[in-house]
Amino acid sequence: MSQSNEALVTDVLPDRLTLDQAIDRMPKVGLNKGAWTALFLAFFFANYEISVFALSIPGMRTSLGLQAANFAWPVTWNLVGYCVGAYIFGYIADRHGRQRGLLLTFLALGLGGLLTGFVWDEFSLSLFRFIAGCGMGAVLALCSAYIGEMAPRNRRGHYLARVYLWGGVLLLFVGLASLPLLSALPAMGWRLILAFGGLALLIAPFINNRSLTESPRWLAEHGQFEKASAIVRQMEINAGLNPTPATAPFLEEVSEPTDTDDESPLRSLMRKPYLKRLLVVLSYWFIFYIALYGYSSYLPLLLEGIGITTSNALLITVLTRITPLIAGFIVVLLIERMERRTLIIAGTIIFAVSVALIVSGWGETAATTGAVLSGFGIAVMATPAYTYTAEIFPTKSRGTAASICDGLGHLGGAVAPFVILPILINLGAVSAGVAIIAFLIISAGLIRMGVRTKGRSLEDIA
Repeated sequence: MSQSNEALVTDVLPDRLTLDQAIDRMPKVGLNKGAWTALFLAFFFANYEISVFALSIPGMRTSLGLQAANFAWPVTWNLVGYCVGAYIFGYIADRHGRQRGLLLTFLALGLGGLLTGFVWDEFSLSLFRFIAGCGMGAVLALCSAYIGEMAPRNRRGHYLARVYLWGGVLLLFVGLASLPLLSALPAMGWRLILAFGGLALLIAPFINNRSLTESPRWLAEHGQFEKASAIVRQMEINAGLNPTPATAPFLEEVSEPTDTDDESPLRSLMRKPYLKRLLVVLSYWFIFYIALYGYSSYLPLLLEGIGITTSNALLITVLTRITPLIAGFIVVLLIERMERRTLIIAGTIIFAVSVALIVSGWGETAATTGAVLSGFGIAVMATPAYTYTAEIFPTKSRGTAASICDGLGHLGGAVAPFVILPILINLGAVSAGVAIIAFLIISAGLIRMGVRTKGRSLEDIA
């Protein structure tokens, strides 16, 4: 519902609630176990696709006869798919419902992962990574938006943090289990771990009227108030409350018609105050991803550039996968106690400090500490950042906005090789580290310009 419109409530009895108020008063999210299973698997498989590809490269080089240069296009097309899928599926979720957007996202993610296990050359690898990228680009943004719309105002970040945490635990175990498989089956192991991503297709059946239901906020926004009311009553039961009786229905908020009611989600984002919010958050993600991809892609080279041996550099890189789990527990405890922007800035600055330790020249101990600390900083900012990206936009355009910010923001990852790598090659590891730190400080300053969201309802924020 547009912020510029004054809501007219059809009834003024004080003991009756609007749909939004009913959701916000729930002691917990009114989703059943099937819905949480689906959301957990969605986050897991999105991050699985991101992490498992690098492990598969040695096997693909041997089996398919590819050289290092042959992986440039598959990686590029994966990022292109990320941007394309983010916008298209986000737009569909805003125009035709969260369920339809999520369904297409899960299908693209699963189909792309499954087909990647059957590639035969560089072209097929690029094509199937593009399809997987379309799903990867939308799944995190849309699931974050979905949880935000279904959760009470003081629990949005908490539940998203829990999904991230347990997804990270499973991802670590699956990653460790894949190493013996790759060693035992060098010719087929990489195909198996890539095709395993196709199991994301099993999430699709959870999109129904019991588990991943349509968002009642979206339904109410699009005039389907009775259907939205029925879903909220079931959510009340799932949350352990007595359902609001049909004899005392929810208050319906209606707005006077305006010329902007039928405009597209993207066009609505071009208006105040959402354009500024879009530019701030998109700029944050874009600049942050330049630093993140520049760091994560070339960490072994950074470490070798300051004198650490190749074997130790790879070991340190592996250790960076452990600290996010520790950070995940901390974020679960803090995300509803602190302002989102504060946590995002804190994680970003911790990341910058870790890079400074790596290139400080203080020896291998400092570099190791910095590399391990980097994973901690990234994990601290990730969940608050995804929560924040979704909650500062109105229901009408939330899917589009969240997907644009994260999806187009990933273009920063495509820019990173042309910014960080030349500095690393021509000026050395210290200069590359300084550049990464500069991008992180700029991104932290940008997100500081955002609005406050802690403890506020979605309707109050947007």
